[in-house]
Amino acid sequence: MKLKLVEKKDEALGTKTFFWEPEKPIYFIPGQFLYYTLPKLNYPDPRGATRHFTISSSPTEGNLIGLTTRIREESGYKKTLDELPIGSLVEAEGPNGTFVLNDNDLGPHIFLAGGIGVTPFRSIIKYAIDKKLKTGMTLIYSNSIPEEITFRKEFEEWTKTYPNFKLFMTVTKPEESLPAQAGKEKWSGLTGRIDEKLLKSLNTKYNILNTNPTWWVCGPPPMVDAMELALNKLQVLTGHIRSEKFTG
Repeated sequence: MKLKLVEKKDEALGTKTFFWEPEKPIYFIPGQFLYYTLPKLNYPDPRGATRHFTISSSPTEGNLIGLTTRIREESGYKKTLDELPIGSLVEAEGPNGTFVLNDNDLGPHIFLAGGIGVTPFRSIIKYAIDKKLKTGMTLIYSNSIPEEITFRKEFEEWTKTYPNFKLFMTVTKPEESLPAQAGKEKWSGLTGRIDEKLLKSLNTKYNILNTNPTWWVCGPPPMVDAMELALNKLQVLTGHIRSEKFTG
């Protein structure tokens, strides 16, 4: 099927959402993804002209399809995508994927995300809010610096309007975001990677482990592997862990 690019939106430092209008409605479940094939590459890319991206928008937000990604200089695909003019057409296939949450599964659910791995959780959370589901959801989200936190404003607003949603954000390199630098923020929140120590600390304060939640892990492969190891050390059963790796 063909998709037409209708809007680009800056979401965070180096991260953009591309909104696409499909030639016919696409019915998808939050958490699923599409394959996108660009008409041509402006720069060489050994991985070719096709990539898959999770749909970051929710089915409750209308007909447009959101693709959110970090634009990396080393990726010929990403650079070409970023340069596409509004009105451009691409080929898409899907939706695909089983990293989805059943409407009737009220949880609780804990989402562990690293960087751009937050996209399926944005779709799932927005869907639950719009549908007024009573699903218990906690997002623990890690980034290098505050400026890279994707969908931050939305997430913070949703904690105020949706009592079943809790948010914890952590930054691994707060020293690289200094108020002396224009536009930088002095971070006063959680620091460090999502690991066994951080999860134990959150459990001490908020009792997140003792609610027998389902854990959802999404991010770069090394981060996902580390999260699964940390959860195993916390004696979380394998059947209570769902994971998906983003190669970027």
